[in-house]
Amino acid sequence: MANNSILEEYVETLEEAEIAEKKKAQKKSLRKESAFGMALIAPYILIFIIFSIIPTVMGIVFSFMSYNPYNTADIRFVGFQNYINIFNFDLPISKSFWSSFGTMFVYVAIGTPLAVIIPFFLAYYINMEPPGYKFFRALIYFPNVVSITIMGIIFGNMFAGDSSGLINSWLGTEIHWLSGEPWKDDILRWVVIFIATEWWCTGTNFIIFAAAFRDVPKNLYEACEMDGGGKWQKILHVTIPNIKSTVTVCLFNILIGYLGLYGQVIVLNDFTNANIMVSPTMFIQHYLSDFSYARITGYVCACALMFGIVVMFFSTIQRKAMGEHRKKSKRTEDCIAYFADRDRFTTEVGNG
Repeated sequence: MANNSILEEYVETLEEAEIAEKKKAQKKSLRKESAFGMALIAPYILIFIIFSIIPTVMGIVFSFMSYNPYNTADIRFVGFQNYINIFNFDLPISKSFWSSFGTMFVYVAIGTPLAVIIPFFLAYYINMEPPGYKFFRALIYFPNVVSITIMGIIFGNMFAGDSSGLINSWLGTEIHWLSGEPWKDDILRWVVIFIATEWWCTGTNFIIFAAAFRDVPKNLYEACEMDGGGKWQKILHVTIPNIKSTVTVCLFNILIGYLGLYGQVIVLNDFTNANIMVSPTMFIQHYLSDFSYARITGYVCACALMFGIVVMFFSTIQRKAMGEHRKKSKRTEDCIAYFADRDRFTTEVGNG
């Protein structure tokens, strides 16, 4: 018995040693994997710190200063004076800043609903799988794989001011769509920018809506038909209630896109930005990149911080909407499972 007890203790000791050795090997392997993972993401972290974190911190600091990088004698702490000046409408630059906000919200008010309604009905039609729907689905999404530069070249050639422009060639006119006093009285230029932006961003919302439509249980459409509902009744009473969170996500996607309106405007203006103030993004870029305005760097940084707060506000709402969208998707999956179980039970009872 004593020998058996000693043997059991010896076996237990060996097992414990083996387990400890395995844990040690696992920890060593985990450390190696962690070190390898950190080595892979280290360049990104470094770039993020250099080009995002540091400039953001510097911008916040400069917003509380009268800062001129070319005249160190003009650098001093001014507290909240730059922020107070933003609301001083007697200053021409403050008028320009708020004017850029106004222009941006005109784009938002007109463009955002269209950028949701048009993809919605396109996706609804494609979801019915008409002849050639796969080709049209790819065609609608195509603008999303086109860079802003290519988009500018396409629309620049389409709306060229002489007879070589595609639109003028079709109309038999020589309308100067993209010329004149930039962004002030030239409404045609605004129209071109608006059309180009809508064309470029339609594909993303189209794909989101197309995916959402596939998640709506077909049983609900069948029930609507049994109650005498037509196409519009299906849209109003079945489709929209089931994809409300998706609509919200798309709305805020477009809204945030318009808040950063920049690339398409620059490209369609031959890569120059003189006097272009169609969004706060362009206002900030213009005054920070022009050396002649170096003395108001602190003021422009304060404007950038104010605009960043606005963007963060809408981004927060967007994240909440996406959270609701995920919850809605889960409820839809549960609903589909319920209908599947009900149909299976009905079939089994009928066969029985």
